[in-house]
Amino acid sequence: MLDVENVSLPLLIGALVGFVTIMGVAIIYVSKKERQSEKEEEEEEEVDIVMEDVTEMVTSNEPPKKNKHQRKNDQWKAKDAVFSHPWNVTVLKGHTKEVTDIAFASDGKKFVSISGDRNVILWDVRDFEGKEHKSIRQTIDYDTPTRVVFAPDCKSVVFSMKRENKLCVYKLAKKTEGNGSHHFVHIENLQFERAHQVDIQSVGIAGNAKYLMSSALDNKICLYDLRGQLLKSIDGKVSSLHDCRLSPDGRFVIVSGFTPDVFVFEPVFSRDGAFQSAKKVFSLSGHQSGVLAAAFNATATRAITVSRDGHWRVFDTEIRYEAGQDAKILREGRWEPLRGATSEHVRLEVSPSGDSFAVSFKTDLKVFCSEDETKDYPELKDICSSTISSIAYSSDGKYIATCGDKYIRIIRNVPEWHSRMVKLTRELPECTQDGARRRIKEQIEEAQELLKEYDI
Repeated sequence: MLDVENVSLPLLIGALVGFVTIMGVAIIYVSKKERQSEKEEEEEEEVDIVMEDVTEMVTSNEPPKKNKHQRKNDQWKAKDAVFSHPWNVTVLKGHTKEVTDIAFASDGKKFVSISGDRNVILWDVRDFEGKEHKSIRQTIDYDTPTRVVFAPDCKSVVFSMKRENKLCVYKLAKKTEGNGSHHFVHIENLQFERAHQVDIQSVGIAGNAKYLMSSALDNKICLYDLRGQLLKSIDGKVSSLHDCRLSPDGRFVIVSGFTPDVFVFEPVFSRDGAFQSAKKVFSLSGHQSGVLAAAFNATATRAITVSRDGHWRVFDTEIRYEAGQDAKILREGRWEPLRGATSEHVRLEVSPSGDSFAVSFKTDLKVFCSEDETKDYPELKDICSSTISSIAYSSDGKYIATCGDKYIRIIRNVPEWHSRMVKLTRELPECTQDGARRRIKEQIEEAQELLKEYDI
């Protein structure tokens, strides 16, 4: 114990002063901390009030953040909601960039799409009416396909390639792994010449499998043999080339451009299959301005033209052109968006039968009845979110496919049924056989029933 009596007075005083000092410092420190805590609490309350206001503002103006898969699904849903129509069949999804071209095979089973993502997707047409769509996806190495067409055998496709700017052929082959799936194989020993100075705009392969075609805005139309050798380069004589197509049967090449006349060329081959020449055989006349696009039906008996003068025309091309017979205008009509339009905003495709044709202007699509110019179906507004890049008909004319953004929209070809009904009604009085008349009446009734369900 501490002996207080023996401790000196100065020591006691020093100890007492030290104790008082320590206590004073402690009291001051505690008091300061309390004031600081109160101030921090007040500041926190102010911050909380401000953050509540900001949170309310953000919550009311911006949606909550979502993960990658949610954003992707929402994007697809938003695109689907943009376009709704009674003719809708389905939307094909799978590409991550804009789809540049599409094509149906003539067997009625296959459908192919290509995109800026370098992917080629092969679809089964028989799945279009179902909820799930089987497909085979493949990435093309080293280059990007820009145009595509099926070969007549339905097992090969012809691409135009962006970087090399020439044609190449891929064949559909079964994988060796034994899983039963297929993929496209590049035919390496088939090399095409690079014939164009600017990007290829259209490609084609003749239905008789005798030759291939490519065209570009350098006004060159090039014909190749099946080994890839250039047969002939044609000048379309249209000042500025807008469109060039092969007739599906391979008989003709139809060329449209700045001039109001459309020119039809015929590639000529000898009996042993050797190429001889490609000569202009007849013209399609009547427009007052440049023709933006022109195309044949499957048998080259009908041709459709659309012009900057705002008019479309249906021509009878089942003619004796060797004897100087001219193509006759069967029907004509008007679509105002065509007036003054430019070729990059317009696409045209004709159904295999020629009974209907589809024309697009920017993001809108309009389908016409070739047999009835008075039947005016409304435009399909904003069927794509960007300018339509391609239109394709299925081999039976049942479906119309369009592309332009990342999605492919398949619609029912209702105008085809109306044209078919009109044509059959026109043929009925001329038919004298009872069996044939009965069949025609059944077909008319069938078309009428379908029109009741989908007509607008």
